[in-house]
Amino acid sequence: MNIRNIHRKISLYLVIPIGVILLSGIVLQLRNQFEWIQPALIQGEAGNGSLIGPIEIIQQLKISKTDVDQIIYKPAKNNVSLRLKSGEEIQLDPKSGKVLKRAIRRTNLLIDIHQGSIIGPLGQYGVYIVSGLGLLLLYLSGISLLVPKRKK
Repeated sequence: MNIRNIHRKISLYLVIPIGVILLSGIVLQLRNQFEWIQPALIQGEAGNGSLIGPIEIIQQLKISKTDVDQIIYKPAKNNVSLRLKSGEEIQLDPKSGKVLKRAIRRTNLLIDIHQGSIIGPLGQYGVYIVSGLGLLLLYLSGISLLVPKRKK
């Protein structure tokens, strides 16, 4: 079997996984330009005073603390974001507790697709790492195909 045939066969196996990685990576790069991927950050009202605590936020929103994945405070934007396990993001003013925005955040889903963890360890380590090694072989075999052959 020559290098050209190996190169072709490897590329056929990699079309789908590398395509998924490329497309999800491109969409992730554009996440700040499209609200349906990642909600824009809304700035809270400026002012002095004490901040509302995480427990008070959860109680005010009437959600269970087990539903909360992350609470992120951004002092420069005067914003607190609650990221729920359901994929929803709730942005609040950290002083008044007023809800500034409530939207679905698809960034985590896209990251899971991009790294293969959406299909579990088999996907992440079986499919994606093997695809990465296959891509390395394609790279090396492609370079070797560019080198002119010596005539005997």
